[in-house]
Amino acid sequence: MSNKKMVTTLLSAFFVSSVVLSGCSSSTTSTATSAPSEKAKSETATEAPKAKKDAVSLTLAIWDKGQQGATEAITAEFMKANPNITVKVEVTPWDDYWVKRSAEATSGTLPDVFWMHSGQFLKYATGKFIAPLTDKVKAGDIDLNNYVSNLGNVYTLDGVPYAVPKDFDTIGLAYNKELFQKANIPFPDDTWDYTKLAEVAKKLTDASKGIYGFAAKADTQIGYWNDMLAFGGSILSPDMKKSGYDSPESIAALKQRYQMIVDKSSPTVQQMTDTDPREMFKSGKLAMMFEGSWQINDIYSSDIMKGKWDWAKLPKGPKTRGNIINGLGYSMSAAGKHQDEAWLLTKFLGSKQAAQIFADKGAAIPAFKDTQDAWLKSKPDLNLKVFPEQAKEATPYPAGSKSYPVWFTKEAQIMAPAFGGKQSIEDAAKAVAKAMNDAIAAEK
Repeated sequence: MSNKKMVTTLLSAFFVSSVVLSGCSSSTTSTATSAPSEKAKSETATEAPKAKKDAVSLTLAIWDKGQQGATEAITAEFMKANPNITVKVEVTPWDDYWVKRSAEATSGTLPDVFWMHSGQFLKYATGKFIAPLTDKVKAGDIDLNNYVSNLGNVYTLDGVPYAVPKDFDTIGLAYNKELFQKANIPFPDDTWDYTKLAEVAKKLTDASKGIYGFAAKADTQIGYWNDMLAFGGSILSPDMKKSGYDSPESIAALKQRYQMIVDKSSPTVQQMTDTDPREMFKSGKLAMMFEGSWQINDIYSSDIMKGKWDWAKLPKGPKTRGNIINGLGYSMSAAGKHQDEAWLLTKFLGSKQAAQIFADKGAAIPAFKDTQDAWLKSKPDLNLKVFPEQAKEATPYPAGSKSYPVWFTKEAQIMAPAFGGKQSIEDAAKAVAKAMNDAIAAEK
């Protein structure tokens, strides 16, 4: 089976599975790369390094400042159990994260351990920039069956695992309860569709106060990819050999989002470039937006919005309720100077103890079984259940092929100007489809 087919199959195997929090521990299916479970080894950080006891400094690279606190709480526990190892958490914003990692990969200076994204995985695995974990799994040093719905397979290539699962995420509809109440409009619920979304967005827009009903952001994962799926379109065909951007359904979805900008119920592209919609929402100037579960803590930190906002499921489209799902992992640099210590850190980061810390702090939906309930309870005033519930019908982030980094960059360059009114949405969608198909054809 080709690399891209296998990755796609593995992603689908994970994401098609229902994520039922109360039953996460019931799965006992073995993966091809998993050894018998040794939970004592994978769930605690009590064992000190067996290699050398010299002082060692490691770098753990992440891109989300909102998860820095939880990450540092985890590394603090690790350092207590391993006093000769110091771990520095390095945060690089997403926009610069992979630029920096790419330069480090070619120079052999990647961080000892760093967050891995499914959209970048093949580049780092096939380039041999990240360390394979086959020996660790075979030795029973870690058990990939400890993670929900075979999530351990997402970062596996040709039967070789290259990352330890961290979390999974989906997209929700964040809304300002205070603005709804002032307008005497019921909160969004499971019956909402895109027509209702547009209708309410218009009603909640108040130009005189600089308040907009919805942020029609020209974004993929937290934006129109979800729309395209809801309207019956696709980002890629199931075999990942053809773009879905030029289908009538996808184009209709893109147009409906753009129409909200035309109707002035959404800020313009320039306004959303100057000020991120999440910041608008946090300041009380935006009634609704699509956002990922990983941004919960950031919004929660807003004093202006305390007790005034919540989450709902994304609206239903003509065909279904679209949602993009993804999961992150921890990878080790293949060129790291302290492989034994880096593995001890990676192993602990993927442990139940670490997952519990993430869950308790509400930083992310942890991948380790039996820890999701704590995440749901971390902020009882929010309707967090919409995120795992939508995982049941969500579509995997459309990576898993060598062409992805090529077409994804071009996609943004084409669609952003179109949402700014410089090209028709239909022409832009067809241009993206051509760029994607050309990149797929050139894939070796």
